[in-house]
Amino acid sequence: MEIERKFKLRSPQVLDGLQGSDFLQAYLAKGSVLVRVRVCDDRAWLTLKGQPLSSLSRPEWEYDIPVADAREMARQPGAYGLEKTRYFIAHQGHTFEVDRYHGALAGLYTVEVEMDSEQVSVALPEWVGEEVTGNKAWDNESLARNGWPPVQTASP
Repeated sequence: MEIERKFKLRSPQVLDGLQGSDFLQAYLAKGSVLVRVRVCDDRAWLTLKGQPLSSLSRPEWEYDIPVADAREMARQPGAYGLEKTRYFIAHQGHTFEVDRYHGALAGLYTVEVEMDSEQVSVALPEWVGEEVTGNKAWDNESLARNGWPPVQTASP
């Protein structure tokens, strides 16, 4: 079970001096189960994501696969993907994953934090911005398929 919250990053300066891991991730099928392949360094895995149970939770299964197979899957007709660098920052008992996107998404940053249950309280660091949990436009699958999320303007 994946239980996580997602946010915009308020200040990319928090990444100054940190080393990140480069990810290639591609989406292969979207239906009752979302199928994603990821490559990071010398590791690759296939992820199956079930239908969301709430805005924070959904079933998830991951399987290690050969890197060459993952790269080939990502190049299949109909696959769509994105590239990003992920940084891990520990803060008050939680690990925050900050993603810096590349290519057409360059300049976009997000922050995710996984939790053991939906009831867990998470102290947010000052560099974490607006929460976008549950906003489909900010899901990685949607970012890969549609690009930048629409800019929201304030109501008059």
